[in-house]
Amino acid sequence: VNVHAHITIIIKYMMDNHAIEEFFCSNFCFHLDMKFGKRPACGLKSLKNWGLPLDMATDSIDDMFDGCRSEAASMIDLFGVFEWHFNRNFSFAWASAERDAKKPAYKFLKEDHAIVMYMYTKLKHIQEDFNKAVKTGKHKYSTYGFKYHYFYFYLTDAIQVLRQNQTSCRTTYHRTWRQFNRNVVHTNMRFGAFTLAASTKPAFDFNGNVSCFEIYTCFGADVTYYSATNQMGQVLIPPYEVFKITDVLTNDPWCSVVYKLESTKIPARDLNCKLTEPRT
Repeated sequence: VNVHAHITIIIKYMMDNHAIEEFFCSNFCFHLDMKFGKRPACGLKSLKNWGLPLDMATDSIDDMFDGCRSEAASMIDLFGVFEWHFNRNFSFAWASAERDAKKPAYKFLKEDHAIVMYMYTKLKHIQEDFNKAVKTGKHKYSTYGFKYHYFYFYLTDAIQVLRQNQTSCRTTYHRTWRQFNRNVVHTNMRFGAFTLAASTKPAFDFNGNVSCFEIYTCFGADVTYYSATNQMGQVLIPPYEVFKITDVLTNDPWCSVVYKLESTKIPARDLNCKLTEPRT
């Protein structure tokens, strides 16, 4: 058995599937070098170029209901009835959140706005399932294959309503254990899902320090009042916001890799008002 070849295959698989940290790879390869006299895996690809992509999330939903909000609001209940009936996780979560969500403190917000913000920040399984559906749901959107139209509409609308009384642009911070491609300076990207950020760095001690984002957002809104957590300065960024990656910093005191993002102020809108288009 060629142990060296098997180790190479295993490490390559781990790197390709983003299941290995840079420091682990380097240290492991060093020990392999001492054991076998050669380093089989470290040269497979540049560590700078491997990791999850930071791109335009082309399979993501980006409807911002620009120019069709009233029409979308009038028909969203039809989707809601279907989604409450067939998406049991969603309907049970809604019933729970409805009891605990705060009453709207702004005249243009409805109870449903407050409930979806509470649900998103309270229930991790709903947040993860919803964001996965948003990030991959472009070709299912406006069909019954996408199970979160009601949730998507009210969360998007809540952000837009709250922004009317808030600072237009602000610097926020987001932290994760995931590792991303670093060879991305001067390219555009979007998160492709709703992303919860904070207005200060210290608020993220519990979220990991492998990859961090300093985000200058112009479409995000502060949702702290409606959040289920007590953390101050919570800013929710919508999936349609596009950012330019202006810099990638390494060995920053607060994080291993810091991606600096600046809003282009021009949103993605491939699916804008798709929900209200006539069915063929």
